[in-house]
Parts: sequence; structure tokens; C-alpha cells
Amino acid sequence: MAKSDDRKETLAKALLVRLANRPDELISVSALAKDCGLSRQSFYYHFKSLHELYAWTLHYELMRTVRPVRADGWKAELQAILERIFENRTLVERISSLRSNVGLDDLLKQEMGIHVMRIVEEISTGLDIAPSDRALIARFYTAGIVEIVRIWIDDGMHESPERLAERLALFFVNSSELLKNIDKLR
Repeated sequence: MAKSDDRKETLAKALLVRLANRPDELISVSALAKDCGLSRQSFYYHFKSLHELYAWTLHYELMRTVRPVRADGWKAELQAILERIFENRTLVERISSLRSNVGLDDLLKQEMGIHVMRIVEEISTGLDIAPSDRALIARFYTAGIVEIVRIWIDDGMHESPERLAERLALFFVNSSELLKNIDKLR
């Protein structure tokens, strides 16, 4: 791993520790840099802002979670993502509360979009569906999932990640008929 990635991970871990120990505390670049034995300038070498660190940390946490379960299929990936969002609720709430160019919805769309496209590819295996149609289907499902996940987050994540994953999986299981109909249009 490159030294820059090591420092990014170190900053992300320091952020998660601060959020876990003092979730209501205002987090500053100076405090995080000090926690990591870095200068403020070093922080800004790796991240343009705290919000960029929040976004990178969420991405890092989701990727770290999904990699080990990829072989278990898309349902396991979806559940792992929701569980990690639940476990990192303070980070997610912090991102949600910030005023920035990239909001939580955009981050969720980026993260979920990757996995939804993989699901669409898996479900449509063996069907003659144009890449543009697969991308359209993936964007459609991503928008729906992001909206449902956002509602779940805004409502305090009272439903378990496992239960939400089961409910969301129903849409994909039933989408195989949609994909077959698109296959027939060609």
C-alpha cells in the first residue's frame, strides 16, 4: 500500500475513533492531524476538507466490508453495506448534516451504484441485453435503493439492516422478469 493511502487510512481511523468516543464534539483538522502525528498541511495534502475525509472514510468502510463477502453473492453484499452504514451511523449522520457540494445522497448513489450494477450483471447473465439497457436498469434501481436507504437513515435506522436487506432483495429477485422482457425487445 502506498504511503499516501496509509496516511489516509490513519486519518480515517482517527476520525472514526473521535466519532465513536465523542459523537457530538466538533471535529477539527488540527485535532485529527494531532491524533495522527501529522501537521495540518499534511492533512490538506491528502484531503481538501473534512467533508472529503468523511466521504473517503465512508467509502473505505463500505469497501472494507464488501470485499470479504463478494463471493457470497449480491444479497450478502447488500446486507454488508447496510450493516456497515448502521455501524457507522455517527459518520453517516455527520455527512448528512454537512453543507457541501457532495451530500449523503450523492455518496450513497456512488457506493450503491457500483453494487447495483454488479447485481444487474449477475441477474442478466445469459440474456441479450444491451449495456445501455443494463446501465439504465442499474440507475433506476440505484435511485430507488438510495431513496429507501435515505429514509431508513433519516428515520433513525430502527429497522435492522438484515430486515431492510431482505426487503430490498425482493426487488432484485422479481426484476429477473423485467430483464427477460427487455431481452425479448431486442
